[in-house]
Amino acid sequence: MFRIEDVDTCHDQSVQRESDESEYRSSSDEGSPLGRRTIGESNFCRDSKLTGKHYKPFLVTLFSFVLATYLLDGAVLGRGAFAVVKSCLNRITKEECAMKIIRKDGNLSRIRILREIQMFHMCNGHPNIVRLIEYFEDDNKFYMIFEKMRGGPLLQHIQQRVLFTERDASMVVRDVVSALHFLHGKGIAHRDLKPENILCTSATSATPVKLCDLDLASLCQMNSDAFSDLNKNEMQSPVGSAEFMAPEVVDAFMGEKLSYDKRCDLWSLGVIVYLLLCGYPPFYGKCSNEDCKWHDGLSCADCQEWLFCHIQSGRYSFPEQDWSIISVDAKDLIQHLLVRDADHRYSVDDVLTHPWINKEVPDTALQTPHVLRGIIFFPN
Repeated sequence: MFRIEDVDTCHDQSVQRESDESEYRSSSDEGSPLGRRTIGESNFCRDSKLTGKHYKPFLVTLFSFVLATYLLDGAVLGRGAFAVVKSCLNRITKEECAMKIIRKDGNLSRIRILREIQMFHMCNGHPNIVRLIEYFEDDNKFYMIFEKMRGGPLLQHIQQRVLFTERDASMVVRDVVSALHFLHGKGIAHRDLKPENILCTSATSATPVKLCDLDLASLCQMNSDAFSDLNKNEMQSPVGSAEFMAPEVVDAFMGEKLSYDKRCDLWSLGVIVYLLLCGYPPFYGKCSNEDCKWHDGLSCADCQEWLFCHIQSGRYSFPEQDWSIISVDAKDLIQHLLVRDADHRYSVDDVLTHPWINKEVPDTALQTPHVLRGIIFFPN
């Protein structure tokens, strides 16, 4: 899929305007020594609970502490533009965890990371949001310790399944909506809702799933003026992954709109529902260039332009050959989510009361696993 990060450096299909984060891209997190740990900054203490008190920051030797507490087993669970996620084991509790290693670069980026940590603490205990256990900090990096999700990213999990049904898809979406309902109730817009940020708890079942990656999330109300200014600016900046971007976010990217709000997540949810039911997205890049590598994850200006125009039009279809087996309720939900005008789009409360979410759903086998395994089809 295509993530919006930096227009001029699209080798990983990234086109975001927030240049303060773009420099993470060139660095490698492999083999970086653990140096020092900062405890007490941004109202966080050793047990990873918000205390509401202000501590003077102090540094302790981190290398020996981490080696004594966490054993990196060498497995890389994921890699993004800014971070690498590695598997590790807590030597004391024997709990398998995931360590996300993020490079710091400048004060603004540090504020973003601390803001993400604070939002994870606000979400602590929700059954459909990944649990942040604790974090470390040295001069160059943050180390965030999460619970380990054994099922991996959602589409990767579905791709490996023999059978994935419409009922399975409904249960996945129910979990995602539960997380969104919680976030939106806290005034948080996720802004990067996509299958890669939905993780399966179990390797043997598609559900339950949990949301991860709040690095692009924006919180409307924060106590800190620095956080408030940052979030105000972010809701005026186009971010996210292109196929899942709402029209108003594309409008902001094209300079046709000044701002957007958390309703952008509901459009992204509609794209996810569509994708889960057929295996391909409702909006996609397309061009006639012979050397186009868009579907290999590389950049293509023509494909991007086609995609954005397609999203801005708000027009999509349910090809009969793929959608004839899909229930009317599923299509109805999509039609209430993929609405060009955010004022007429479903809210999370509307989704939670929709029959496709809270009533019995057909156990129809879907083509999604087969399509994801490489039988790629984009309708004309």
